[in-house]
Amino acid sequence: MEKTLKINMFGEFSIAYDGNEINDQGSRSKKLWTFLEYLVTFREREVYQSELIDLLWPDGDVENPENTMKTLLHRVRSKVAEVGIEGKNLILYRRGAYRWNTHIPQLVDTDVFETYYQEAYLFGISEEEKRKKLLATAEIYKGDFLPKSGMEPWVVPISTYYHGRYLKVVCDAAESLESIGAYDDIVSLCQKASNLDPYEEGIHQHLIRALMKTGRQQKAQAHYEYVNQLFFTKFGITPSKETTELYKEIIKGNKSAEMDLGIIKEDLRESEAQGAFFCEYEIFKDIYRLEARSAARTGQTVHLGLLTTTDAQGRQPELKLLNRNMDRLREVIAQCVRRGDVYTRYSVSQFLIMLPATSYESGEKVMGRICRNFRSSNPKAAVILKFSLQPMCPLEFG
Repeated sequence: MEKTLKINMFGEFSIAYDGNEINDQGSRSKKLWTFLEYLVTFREREVYQSELIDLLWPDGDVENPENTMKTLLHRVRSKVAEVGIEGKNLILYRRGAYRWNTHIPQLVDTDVFETYYQEAYLFGISEEEKRKKLLATAEIYKGDFLPKSGMEPWVVPISTYYHGRYLKVVCDAAESLESIGAYDDIVSLCQKASNLDPYEEGIHQHLIRALMKTGRQQKAQAHYEYVNQLFFTKFGITPSKETTELYKEIIKGNKSAEMDLGIIKEDLRESEAQGAFFCEYEIFKDIYRLEARSAARTGQTVHLGLLTTTDAQGRQPELKLLNRNMDRLREVIAQCVRRGDVYTRYSVSQFLIMLPATSYESGEKVMGRICRNFRSSNPKAAVILKFSLQPMCPLEFG
């Protein structure tokens, strides 16, 4: 059987042959690997010396580029020879142009990815065959194209191209798997994809739904909370309406019939009731509406407090600073309000607090205490804390 050169460009750059391998992990020879990556990427054409000189020394900071290129070529050929093939046979040079030798039997992961992708979207293909091709395509993708060179101008558009195709493949494969109820396969597919791209919300939605369908409600809730926190800290936003609707479904759960009230009470009980009750905003809304109904019936006064963090100019602080101080503020709120009070993170820079059976004057004291305690426990915090307080509007029944 003829030996094959195997080249990977997703997740890392590596070349393997007959049990030997070289890769760009831990290497300090940036120009050597750039030279090699560029030749392999554009292996279907000649790459002229002037093109490589512009690529490797864009600022022209080399005195004799032609001689320097000869030295670099020798180093690159010596490097690729480590896999067991003569470097001159892999990297060809003729009349001022370099070329990767494509006549040597080789398997490049980007070529396999593209072949499977094209086959998955052939007209007339059965849904089962399409699903197999989509999953095969997704399996080839191990990470971004040439990640160690990911910020290079010539790499960015190619990386974006493959990444976009990968996300399409994952979402289409998840929908196809959902149509046959293969939810465990969706979990495996989307867990890998969410690790490779944690900011693609559609993948998280597929994963959460699949976890719910397989009865893993707690894992679904934990993943939603992870996504919520991730989007807060990275972008200063909350997940979309579609994702928060999934959270409501998680909370409802798929409970089986249970005749023992004691078991149900045990399920309802908090494991550790410490401090005020913190919840997601969607749950806070339900509690608020319940309190509004109760206030309409009993006449009890409930106040709603809003805490906002700003910088000295009254603007939203930069995210890294904001997230650090919002975590500290959450701890202070838990210590300053009663265990029966409820609070939530309303936005990237704000907390909402519900204060039942509290007068306006008492509510002001609570909010002021939070601000003072935050400042005293974080005297060097470069943020300003402001609060506002209003009575709840009781629900009016027609």
